Amino acid sequence: MKPYAFILIIVMLVVSVSSHAGEIRRIRERGVITVSLNRDYPPFSMEKAGKVFGLDVDLAHLLADILNVKVRFIRPDTYDQQIPTLLAGESDIIMAAMTRTVERGLKVNFSTPYFEVSQAALVRRDRVPAGADAYFDLMAIDGLRLGVKTGTTHEAFARQLFPTDAIKGYPTTTAAATAVVEGEVDAMVADSPFVQVWRKNHVQHYQKVSALLAPVTREFYAFAIRQGDPDFLNWLNLFVDQIRTDGTLDLLTYEYFEQTVCTGDKMDSGEKLNRAQFLRNRFIAEKQAMIEQRRSTFQGRGDSYE
Repeated sequence: MKPYAFILIIVMLVVSVSSHAGEIRRIRERGVITVSLNRDYPPFSMEKAGKVFGLDVDLAHLLADILNVKVRFIRPDTYDQQIPTLLAGESDIIMAAMTRTVERGLKVNFSTPYFEVSQAALVRRDRVPAGADAYFDLMAIDGLRLGVKTGTTHEAFARQLFPTDAIKGYPTTTAAATAVVEGEVDAMVADSPFVQVWRKNHVQHYQKVSALLAPVTREFYAFAIRQGDPDFLNWLNLFVDQIRTDGTLDLLTYEYFEQTVCTGDKMDSGEKLNRAQFLRNRFIAEKQAMIEQRRSTFQGRGDSYE
């Protein structure tokens, strides 16, 4: 065998072994996983005093704990940089409230969905049609000026419905919401979780801004990784299945959507519950609701207990 042929075989074997070593193994050997987050997207990713927090942040910490590694966060300046950053090897996973789409699926592998959302909107009350409660009611507004976060499914969906010159892009959903308050645009569109939490945390703008939250679409958030590693994808799907079935995701949803109020300079929350306490409270609440329903049924029958 010629020497160059032998060298070529060795190189091919090394590359083959390296390519099949698996992303999980490489992450654990490095001792750190790099997670790409959404920039300023309550309640999934927020920043306070230089520290990031939110539902996706908590899930990233949990994932890292299971892998027994540290977590490092990056936040691309614009959302359309998320996938290029992943493919360039600058992150190991996208945990950024990313909607699964077939177009994105040509570039990355998506995990099992972990959150369902709908398109929603914030709109100035002096421009909202009477009885409006859903995204599509925006189409009845003449001369609408619409804010969107660039590089997102919100922008793509809006461009299918509204004239190009009616749409103005912003780097974050928060910036688009601020533009509504300041009258720079008439409305902004985003996924329902952002609109729901923004409304709750900005009661001072209630008389000026209305939330349109009636469901009109079904979309799903998922985590994204580079293609070509079925073991990492299978493990990630198992991770999602576990947090959905063991109460972890329900607890975080309760904390960030029901219990926590984020204001401009502080975050206030009620008593912190662990997962077991949350599940116990939910179990009791469901039992109480069942008893009340039975009582209502009995009372409706006119039963006498004399």
